[in-house]
Amino acid sequence: MKSFTSSLLPRRPIATAALLATMFVGVPQTLKAADLFTITATGGPTVTVGANNVIDLIERAVNRSDSFAGLAGAVNGSLNYGGVANAITYTSAAAGSSTITIPSTGFSRNFATTSALTDFLKKDGSTELAKFFKAMAAQSLVTITDGNPNASTARSASDAYQNYGMTFAETKEEKDTDKPTGRTGFGIIADIGSFDANGLKGTVYSLPMFARFKLTDRVGLDFNMPLNYTEIEGAKAFGLGLGLGVPVKVIPRAKDSPWYWQLTPFGGANATGSRDLAAGGLLANGGVNSLLAYDFGAFAVSMGNHFSLYEGIPITVSGYKFDPGVSQQILKNGLKLDVPIGKRWIFDVYAVHTKFLTAAALDQYITVGGEIGYRFLGKPNAEKKGGGYMKLGLYADVGDNYTSAHAQIGTGWKF
Repeated sequence: MKSFTSSLLPRRPIATAALLATMFVGVPQTLKAADLFTITATGGPTVTVGANNVIDLIERAVNRSDSFAGLAGAVNGSLNYGGVANAITYTSAAAGSSTITIPSTGFSRNFATTSALTDFLKKDGSTELAKFFKAMAAQSLVTITDGNPNASTARSASDAYQNYGMTFAETKEEKDTDKPTGRTGFGIIADIGSFDANGLKGTVYSLPMFARFKLTDRVGLDFNMPLNYTEIEGAKAFGLGLGLGVPVKVIPRAKDSPWYWQLTPFGGANATGSRDLAAGGLLANGGVNSLLAYDFGAFAVSMGNHFSLYEGIPITVSGYKFDPGVSQQILKNGLKLDVPIGKRWIFDVYAVHTKFLTAAALDQYITVGGEIGYRFLGKPNAEKKGGGYMKLGLYADVGDNYTSAHAQIGTGWKF
């Protein structure tokens, strides 16, 4: 995990030091409607410069090159970070010296030179940066670690809920047969979506993979590895994770009972990072999911309840200490309706409410969706211990100033 995150963020120490120093100078430049970052500075004329790569913007500002070649002398300025105005403000009497203020955390300090600021960040500044990124997650709808449906915490919660809170679905043939379903399963789901976060648009690509093992008739062992790639107005972010779940059938399926109840404790870790956003880090997670279902015969209704918690893991890269500043808990509660069609088809619709329990830019949202799937069980009278399925689904996340639409296609097999 450490090497993965290091490769994503090799330039972050330099970029962050520059961000908190003398980067807020420039000359007039036409802004695009959806720049992720903008710098507005007053030093003679007032100028605003925008970019979707914060490192590129910082380097040009620090070097006073290209669009940053016009201002001199005393400068006052501010940074808009992912839609958050005045995320950092500053005053600078001369190039290389500045008083940096982070209004959301209360941090303010004078630095005579950029190297002095770099030394501060290397020795003591990680705590202040963690506070800054946590504050941004509570205000910006496009942060990549926490605070919105596309962040690492919400993605991890959604993966766990989909794995352990939405798994009850049997076709008519499955209900009528006594054939065993196999002890080992593997699967993959491709997910592509787009979102609009208060005018900032992005595209999401996910590839969750899983392996499931049947330990006993009531207890299983699941491994999950989600891969993610996101583009936000041209900025790129990458993520991967590793999860472990132990589903326990408290009330197993039985022909003489319509009830089914499964409890699943789970845990894991996620790494996410973006050079363009100068953000990322490692997160540890854990939680429990309950799945309670009742089969009416012609259809089945299930309820999923989920609780999970997430904590940032500090890491050190090239002598710099980084902390994503995440300490979050998430609740998810949803209902799902499964309707068998013919012998091997099944259709379902669902709605899930997600709530962040600590400060988040989007503190709650609703997910609505549906799927259609086909089961492969071999010939009806054949002795076969395996089987598989294919499914196609659509879903959307909806919240204040945030909407997304996703399509999924997936398959899984048991042996």
